[in-house]
Amino acid sequence: MTIDSEEQGSVRVLRLDGDVDEEGVMDLRVALLRCIREGHSDVVLNLKHVRFMSYMGVGVLVERLRQVRALHGDMKLVGLSLYLDRLFRMVGVTSLFNRYDSESQAVQEFRKAA
Repeated sequence: MTIDSEEQGSVRVLRLDGDVDEEGVMDLRVALLRCIREGHSDVVLNLKHVRFMSYMGVGVLVERLRQVRALHGDMKLVGLSLYLDRLFRMVGVTSLFNRYDSESQAVQEFRKAA
């Protein structure tokens, strides 16, 4: 899996491409922790090109979501496929995340809240 990172003002956008499997989970955990350590508590995750996500991957998202919210930030999700939508519903975390159709919509929501 690859993770591209871009700053859009105070918002960090992470674009994931590939599988969030055992190895991908570690990459995701590190990338999100790096965001937090660098002071980015407003994060947009673009999951449009994620083909597979393990339950551990969902757990990392929930864990980091709690951390950014404790810092008065948030994590917004973009590009959830039908597969990811079903996975999130099955695990019971759908209501935890704000979801958007595009990165620009998610970033704009952060700007509205600022």
